[in-house]
Amino acid sequence: MTQILDKSIEHLYATFSIYTFKSKMDGCPCCVFDSDKEKIHLKQLKDLQEDDLSKYTFKAMTTWGDVNDFKHYLPRIFELIAKTDFIVDTFVVLGKLEFGKWRVWPENEQNAITKFLFAWWEDALKNQPFFDKEIFIEIYKLTGDIKQLLNQWAINFNDYTFLNFIDLINNHYYDISEKNDDFKILSDVSIEEFKIWINMNSKNLEKGFFHFAEKDEAFAEKISIAQYIFERT
Repeated sequence: MTQILDKSIEHLYATFSIYTFKSKMDGCPCCVFDSDKEKIHLKQLKDLQEDDLSKYTFKAMTTWGDVNDFKHYLPRIFELIAKTDFIVDTFVVLGKLEFGKWRVWPENEQNAITKFLFAWWEDALKNQPFFDKEIFIEIYKLTGDIKQLLNQWAINFNDYTFLNFIDLINNHYYDISEKNDDFKILSDVSIEEFKIWINMNSKNLEKGFFHFAEKDEAFAEKISIAQYIFERT
């Protein structure tokens, strides 16, 4: 994990610390049981684990607690989704922001969340060996900032940013070009900016092939496929 991500998470904790723990939090009696409540009430916020918070995350603000309750748990939930294999899908977690109308929250809270989202995105690009379409799409939905998403994607052969680029072309370039699948959520302007960015970085395909040709034959083959797709789509 990058220091930028760690700092953004600590900033979340500091920003949302004004929303204190409540020993009693209303929940639908049909689906929120005492055993569920105990899981999130018996530990300090930073000690809560995936199993403790997974059910609450699904039900937050709909059938369990209100917006201020969610704000209390938000830093730990976001830390878990960024740093662990959190069982709750990204679209569910980030969808809670829209449900909670985060764009009318105080400006410092919105800024802390935005800072975290882009730090998480950059960390994923550098440390995950695949393009995480769900993170990309969900952050775009919340921010609409294609420029920032792409500006943070600096191609480097020494981390996973280049591998992410190859994965993007091999598995998603056609859908981006045709505005298909999940990429239909992007505006026409954003699609054009995305395509321009890919074109600008296409010079890395040939460089990358020669860089990896002897080091990793299988990956060099994927680079060749990416070049073929890019040139013919």
